[in-house]
Amino acid sequence: MRKNKDTFAEPVPAHWAGKDALQSHVLNTLSLMFPDGESFFIRSVKHFADRVTDPKMQADIKAFVGQEMQHSMAHERFNKAVAENVGNMDWFMWLFTVPTFEWLEPFVRKNLGFEFLHQWALSVTAAAENMTAGFAQSLFQPGELEKIKRADVRELYAWHAAEEMEHRDLAFDVLELVGGNNYAMRMSGMAFAYGIITAYVALGTSYLVLKDKEFPWATLPQQLVDLFTKENSLGRVFFEGMVDYMRLNFHPSQQPMHPDALAYLEKMAS
Repeated sequence: MRKNKDTFAEPVPAHWAGKDALQSHVLNTLSLMFPDGESFFIRSVKHFADRVTDPKMQADIKAFVGQEMQHSMAHERFNKAVAENVGNMDWFMWLFTVPTFEWLEPFVRKNLGFEFLHQWALSVTAAAENMTAGFAQSLFQPGELEKIKRADVRELYAWHAAEEMEHRDLAFDVLELVGGNNYAMRMSGMAFAYGIITAYVALGTSYLVLKDKEFPWATLPQQLVDLFTKENSLGRVFFEGMVDYMRLNFHPSQQPMHPDALAYLEKMAS
C-alpha cells in the first residue's frame, strides 16, 4: 500500500495553494472535511462488501478502504499543521460531523435499516467520489501542481489526487451491482452530496476569509471570477463534473486517468 508519511514538521501557511488566497481557504475547508467524509465512504461501501463475489472487485474494495484510511490520516496531520495559521475550527468540525455522522447516519442505519437507504448512502458516496476525482484530474493538468510551493503539501495532494482517480469507479460499480444505480437514486445521491458539500465549503471558507487578517480583499472579485470560470478552477471543475454525472449513460470510466497520475503512482510503487 502506498503511504504518505509527511509529518509537516513546519506549520503550513494559510495561503499555500498558488497565488489565490480564496482557493487556499476552499482547500483548507475541504481538507477539514476529508477524514470524516472518507470514513463515511468506507462505511457505505463496506456495507455491501459481503455481496461482492468477483475476486477483482473484492480486491478493489480492500484497496479502496486502505487508501481512504491513509488519506484520512494524512489530512489529519495536514490539518494540525495548518491550524496554527487558520485558527481554531472546532465549531465547524462539530457542525460538520455531529448532525450528520453522529446523529443522522446511525439513526438511519440502525433504526430504519431499509435497503434503499443503504443504497442511497452509497449513491451519495459515488457522487462525492466523482467530485473528488474531478478535482484530482484538474490537479494533474499542466502547471497546477507546481503552484503548490511547499514540497510536502504538493506530495500530499499529488498522492491523494492520483489515488482518487485510481478508485473513482468503485462506489459507482458497487451501487450498480446491488441494484441501486437507477437514475432517480443516482440523481438524489448527487443532489445531496453536491448540495451538502457546497454548503459546508461555503460556510467554512467564508469564516476563514473573514478572520484572515492578511486576506487581499482588493483582489476578491477577481478571485471569485477565477474560482468559477478559470480553466481547472475548483468551481468550474465542480459544475462540469456535476453536469457530466447527470448524463443517462454516465460511467466514471469514461474519464480516463491522467497519464501523469499513472506515472506518479508507478513512481511511488517503485
